[in-house]
Amino acid sequence: MTTKRNAYIRPMSGSWWQSLQFYRLYMLREGTAIPALWFSIELIIGLFALKMGPESWEGFVSFLQHPVVLLLNLVTLVAALHHSKTWFDLAPKAQIIIVKGEKLPPEPIIKGLWIVMIMLSGVVLAVSLLA
Repeated sequence: MTTKRNAYIRPMSGSWWQSLQFYRLYMLREGTAIPALWFSIELIIGLFALKMGPESWEGFVSFLQHPVVLLLNLVTLVAALHHSKTWFDLAPKAQIIIVKGEKLPPEPIIKGLWIVMIMLSGVVLAVSLLA
């Protein structure tokens, strides 16, 4: 016996997500947590190496120069930039700014976020190179 409610339910195929572009991009953004976890662990290991003295630090620097680690860090950088882009694109939707009675379009907000990120990254890079 089929109820009226069950008559509208269709079975889902195992590849339902392939037809949804939004879902794939969403999962890609959420997947950036894995490279972020790698980088967090790498930083913690680096802090412990720094604490344990010059020999330990030299070993850590040698570890960072390994081609596989360089590749993982490059993937992590790309993932972080992708994550930043998607969040910067969402920011105007989360925070509506009204200027002179009109809603500010998203472009100035997104560009402003990128400018702030680039400037702060430049400051951190300059401080680290000068110190």
